Amino acid sequence: MDSDQENQATTASEDSPSSNNSESSVDTQEDFSKYSVDELKSKLKEAGLPVSGKKADLIERLNSSESDETAKESNSDEDVSDEGSEETVANPVLSLEELEQLSRTDLRKIRKEYHQKAEELRVSRDELNLTSQTHASERNDLNVKAKEYMDEVHMYRDRRNGLNVEVGQIRDERNEVTEKVNSLKDNFLSLKRKRFSGQNLPPISRLRKQIQELEIKQMTTPLTTDKERALVEEISSLQNKIKQHDELIETDTEVLDARDTFREAENKRRELSKSMQKSRQEAQSAHHSMKDSLRLNRSTRRKADAAQRAFVKAKEKADIVHNEYIEYLRGMQEIDRMTASQGKSGSVADQKASAASAEDLFAKFLAGEKLSTEQLMIIQKAGML
Repeated sequence: MDSDQENQATTASEDSPSSNNSESSVDTQEDFSKYSVDELKSKLKEAGLPVSGKKADLIERLNSSESDETAKESNSDEDVSDEGSEETVANPVLSLEELEQLSRTDLRKIRKEYHQKAEELRVSRDELNLTSQTHASERNDLNVKAKEYMDEVHMYRDRRNGLNVEVGQIRDERNEVTEKVNSLKDNFLSLKRKRFSGQNLPPISRLRKQIQELEIKQMTTPLTTDKERALVEEISSLQNKIKQHDELIETDTEVLDARDTFREAENKRRELSKSMQKSRQEAQSAHHSMKDSLRLNRSTRRKADAAQRAFVKAKEKADIVHNEYIEYLRGMQEIDRMTASQGKSGSVADQKASAASAEDLFAKFLAGEKLSTEQLMIIQKAGML
């Protein structure tokens, strides 16, 4: 008879955070299992991470965030310095007072520079937006894949649990049949000894075991022709003893019925043992498949969280570049407005230059130098004639 040393597939591996060294990069990670779901979600919100999923998913996400913290800190100084340099950039365009001091020529030159810089920023912004969209698409795909893996986890877990229940039911039934088999066996042997006492009947179970051992020896051991012939004769002799025993049993119908009843119960017990072993193996296979899917889910979740962080980072950079781009556009609009309002009079700088030129020409006029009609018109416009 089979012993009851079998163990059902373990059911607790997915109900607690994994302690496998390959899934825990730091031994000193905080134990998040003691927190409630609301507390875990609050911590995830503070870390800027998704808050969807069951408690095991939330714990794994926090553990992954802690694992990545060291790597993030190593690059934090560079990130802070880069972001600081971007955030501390003053208004890149000239103020209205500064623009009013420039000539039209200088304004046109500055506007051209603004336009060129704005185009560069627009291209950079569009590239960053495209990068953020790529990260967002990657994140969405990973989230879908992670959900598929979690669905597999639930499916395999339900299958495993159902098979474990089935194993327990079969074992209980087999135990009942085993008690019946033992009782029928004792009844059969007692009746056989009583009816055929003094005939020195051989122990059938021992004979069958000897035949099995000899057959294995015949198949696995190289033998000479004589030794093999002797082995075959020994097997045949044992089979004849079993045959004679069965023929003798068949002479007594009561003993024969007891034997057949015992054998029928024994066959049922063996079938139950095979069925239980098959269900146990299927449960173990479902358990391993569940663990594999759970590992894939956690790995995919970590990748999705990394893609989310990359998306946020690219989006923030794109916003900074966009704000600078807008400043240059406003600078160009201010120059255009100023140029249009000045009309033919020109800018303040142009007017000062024109007045200085008229004074020089008027001095030449007083000195008796010959001036052209255009030069005389400049003096007249200045109100000196």
